[in-house]
Amino acid sequence: MPPSHVTPSPHPLTTSQRDKEIDTIVQGFVTKSQANRDIYRAILECVLPLGAGVPGPIVARDELRQAVEKIKPGYRDPFRRVRELQGEEGLSGLVKDGNKYQLKYTDIDAKREPRRAVSQQTVQKLVHNQGERCTVCSKEISAEDTRIDVDHRVPRLRGGTTHETNLQVLCRECNIAKSTQCNGCDLICRTCGWAHPEKHRLLKLEPELVLQVNREASRSKKETPDQLANRLLSESLDQLRRSLQDQE
Repeated sequence: MPPSHVTPSPHPLTTSQRDKEIDTIVQGFVTKSQANRDIYRAILECVLPLGAGVPGPIVARDELRQAVEKIKPGYRDPFRRVRELQGEEGLSGLVKDGNKYQLKYTDIDAKREPRRAVSQQTVQKLVHNQGERCTVCSKEISAEDTRIDVDHRVPRLRGGTTHETNLQVLCRECNIAKSTQCNGCDLICRTCGWAHPEKHRLLKLEPELVLQVNREASRSKKETPDQLANRLLSESLDQLRRSLQDQE
C-alpha cells in the first residue's frame, strides 16, 4: 500500500528555520549536477513552502510541475528528480500517495546507489536473453525500440543495484504499470511477478472484466473492487475444486 499522508503541522517554521532545513538537505546532495541541484531545491521549496511546518502541506502533482517549470521552462520529467530525491539523496520523508506528495520529515537516510546509464551493449544482451520480448506481457521488442525501458527488478529505492542480474527490459506500458505497483509496496521482491515475471507469472484480467468488477462494487457499496474480485475468484475456485473432486 502507498504510504499515507499525515495531518500537516499546525506549527509553522520561521523563515530562517525553513531556509535552514532546506539548506541542510541541499548541502548533503550527492549529485554533481548543478541543474539537478536547482530542481531539487525547487521541489523542496514547493513541499516546504514559507509559512508551513513539518509535516508539510499535501501538494498536488501539478504544483510540483509548476515549481520546476518556473526555473526550467519546458522541463519534461520533474518526477524523475522527485524519485531521485527519495532514492539517491535519501529523502525518504518525501512520500507520494496517489497524485499528491508530502514532506513528512526531513531526516536523511543512507544514500542509494547513484543512477548509472545502462550501455546499449547491455540492453542488447538483455533483450536477446529475453527472446526479444517484454518479460511481463511478452510483446515483441528490440534493443533499438524507443518504447522500451530498462527496469530494476528490485527497485533502487529498496536497495536494488544496476548490476545486470537486477535488470530486465520492459515495454513502456509495463514499466509504467510496474512503477505504479512498486510505489510504497513492502512485499518481498523475489516472490513478485513484476520483479521476476519469468518465475511468478502475473494474473492478467481483461479490461472489460475489470470494468465490470468496478461497476458492481460501485453499485453494492459493500465491498471495494479488490475485495469483490478476491471473493468471487475464491468462490469460483472452491466450486471448481469441488467439481473436480466429484469427477474423481
